[in-house]
Amino acid sequence: MKLRSVILAGVASMTIAVVPAVLAGPNGKAGERSESAAVGPQLAVACTGWHALCSFTADCQTNGGDTADCACWRVNETHIVVTDAIQDAAVKRMTQTKCTTRNTCDVDEAPVCSAIRDGQYEVAQVKYDWVSTFSYRGWCELYQPKACDTARPDYVGDKRWAVCDAAPCTEIPDPADPERPLSCRCPVMEGPFVGTKDSCTGENGGLISAIELQYWDFEKDSFSVPVQGYEYVQGACAALKSDPWPPPQE
Repeated sequence: MKLRSVILAGVASMTIAVVPAVLAGPNGKAGERSESAAVGPQLAVACTGWHALCSFTADCQTNGGDTADCACWRVNETHIVVTDAIQDAAVKRMTQTKCTTRNTCDVDEAPVCSAIRDGQYEVAQVKYDWVSTFSYRGWCELYQPKACDTARPDYVGDKRWAVCDAAPCTEIPDPADPERPLSCRCPVMEGPFVGTKDSCTGENGGLISAIELQYWDFEKDSFSVPVQGYEYVQGACAALKSDPWPPPQE
């Protein structure tokens, strides 16, 4: 295993404690917890290093089943792993046991971080050198979220999409796009989602790698649940100008 971060160096020191699980995998469910809630697994952990980034892939190719093969970037920066999306059963168990809502894991403390770094991430008895996780590379330029509400009668666009966090990946021997040398096998989902690049339709007949529609607030132009690090990305993406003073009343 062997990937510059828009979030800047400060994000590397953060513990990612709450993010939408669906950002990464079909099994996770984001939800609010009261202070008196029972101790549970930490919803997401932060790692550093090389990983596959599929956030802006819009041409995932289905293979006739419930997964799609997505060509992804090879990136070296701080990244987020949603613990419920981990496909290596042993690593998932160790991570969720060690990293809890009471004793959270700091950056690189989670077992999944070392599994990804050392090529010990195992799915279906195969160990993978590359794993798709979530990071902010390219966010300012490419995200351009669009509401893709497949339930609307006037909706035009794809009805299926791929979700790639914690998906196992392999190197493409002779990639058609040298910038995307990794192929990740991502679960295919159906229903409302957030399109990227201002589109609800995949490219070249493929599917978009996306998140569920409920996890993006279009009025606030932000995730609808806390995702640490995003506040830094907002500042990095904004035009250089002064904000109104005094601030407007909400």
